[in-house]
Amino acid sequence: MSDRGVTSPLSVVLLLGITIAAVTTLLIAGGPVLDDTRADAEQSQTANAMAQFSSKASLVGLGESGDQRFSLGRMSQGDVRINEQAGNVSVYVNQTADGREYIGNVSMGTMVYRNGDTEIAYQGGGVWERTDGYTQMISPPEYHYQADTLTFPIINVTGEGIASGDVRGRVTADESGRSLYPNPDKDETFVNPLSNGTVYVEIESQYCGGWESFFQERSQGGLEQTCAEGDNDTVVVDLSVPFDPVFGAAVTAQQVEEDGAEISSVRDGIRAPSASSRIEERIDGCSDGSCDTDFTGTLDNGTYYTEDADDFENLDIDTSGGNVDIIINDTTGGIDGTGNIDVTGSGNVTVYLYTDENLNLGGGDSINDGGSADQFLTYVHSDVSAIRISGKFTYVGGIYAPKTSMEGDQGGGGGCGGGNIEIIGSVVVENFCFQNGDFTHDDSMDSLGIEIDLDTVKYLHVSENTVNVEMD
Repeated sequence: MSDRGVTSPLSVVLLLGITIAAVTTLLIAGGPVLDDTRADAEQSQTANAMAQFSSKASLVGLGESGDQRFSLGRMSQGDVRINEQAGNVSVYVNQTADGREYIGNVSMGTMVYRNGDTEIAYQGGGVWERTDGYTQMISPPEYHYQADTLTFPIINVTGEGIASGDVRGRVTADESGRSLYPNPDKDETFVNPLSNGTVYVEIESQYCGGWESFFQERSQGGLEQTCAEGDNDTVVVDLSVPFDPVFGAAVTAQQVEEDGAEISSVRDGIRAPSASSRIEERIDGCSDGSCDTDFTGTLDNGTYYTEDADDFENLDIDTSGGNVDIIINDTTGGIDGTGNIDVTGSGNVTVYLYTDENLNLGGGDSINDGGSADQFLTYVHSDVSAIRISGKFTYVGGIYAPKTSMEGDQGGGGGCGGGNIEIIGSVVVENFCFQNGDFTHDDSMDSLGIEIDLDTVKYLHVSENTVNVEMD
């Protein structure tokens, strides 16, 4: 046999060997990549399908359709299951110092797709994707806050079973749906419009981070409590209920301890919104140097700014030519006495006060003594922990300090403390405690509003809406 006759078959064998080795290497190395690609494609398809399911489930849950068919597509990498105990939502109102008044406490079932460490879930009317403990929102829940109205139909999923492959099914309405608020049959106070207090919405869910992001980005209201998934899975959002008139009593506070003080009228259990953002806005407005910084002589029409609280002492203010605003931004200390601050004219004086220490008053000081109560108003930043008053002190006007305690100086003793104190007008604080003093409401304060942007709710519509999911 010639060498030429041997070479041709040998070349074929070598070529086949190289091809087989290359294909084997490609299958070994590329198999996981192919699986990951399939998983990513399936997750993307499921996210879109869940968003479509959300729309259909909402139609059923809100009574716009008796039933809806759905298809989530073909699944080879993961499965879909129903978990009726996957979360919980509570809605309650804190109207008094006695504690919570529950409007509803409802389970939130979930339909969830699982593939490894990734979950895509329909819960509470929204769709959430959770990977490695981090949750993002795919479509928003049925929670709508517009103007002063909160509408929150809590959609609860029921059903059972696990499905994979070509996942299809039907979603139907459960006749147990009910209105939680308004609901005068349960409680005669469960009616609109709301008055006083705070509405809280508390979500307990393993998709807590997604709910928290939704509340932060798309919902008015402050976060009372935030979550850290894997540790704390509860988020609480609060919406203040407006109280009108704001200065409708001599003392408005969450907690009031009179302890011997004479108070003409009291509203307790009131949690009022902070004025801090408004004060910070006014401080920023003076950052360009446009505000007057001269506190010598008589202050007349204009805006005055200082970073030294000692400037707010022994002032003569003339409002005959217009209103006077005083902005105090002292980050290095508090206020120890104001001396006598006298106001003439028929205009208004508004003080915006920020310090990182207490506001101490007394020692014979007087503010607007002999003036009209509705022409002098002081806003106090939440960083001021206490307004302490001792000795002789007279104040005619309003004080809005809803995150600050107002108390008589104890002088090292127990109880609330106090002195020869006379306040004519109205104060809104967090906690109020005086052993003595005279606090008298002035009716002229009833017409005053407050210059802050409020996240408030007057009309509340909360319902429990249950849907049943049957997978083919």
